[in-house]
Amino acid sequence: MKKVIVILLAVFATSAFAFGPGGDHKGGERMVEHMTQKLDLTEEQSEQMKAIFAEQGEKMKALHDETQGKINAILTPEQQKKMAEMKEKRKERWEERKEKRKEKMKGEDE
Repeated sequence: MKKVIVILLAVFATSAFAFGPGGDHKGGERMVEHMTQKLDLTEEQSEQMKAIFAEQGEKMKALHDETQGKINAILTPEQQKKMAEMKEKRKERWEERKEKRKEKMKGEDE
């Protein structure tokens, strides 16, 4: 049971980070820029794509929040605290990898 909860949390957290609104997550914007270049989208098509990605991000965040609420409802306060700590550690590792990628990209551009 615990493994299932951790796996579900990881899947939904990853999805939310990928396209979720807020913060500095620009997954949808980068995707639209890429598609605009590769598919030669018009300005109108590009704006429509941005709207689709924004709407999808909101839906994914709502699903993530709903799932998190259901998970929290079955966990004890101690388990919730431990899960929050796990989430924070995962976020820190993600930030570290993000910084390493930035440095690597910077080195390749020079």
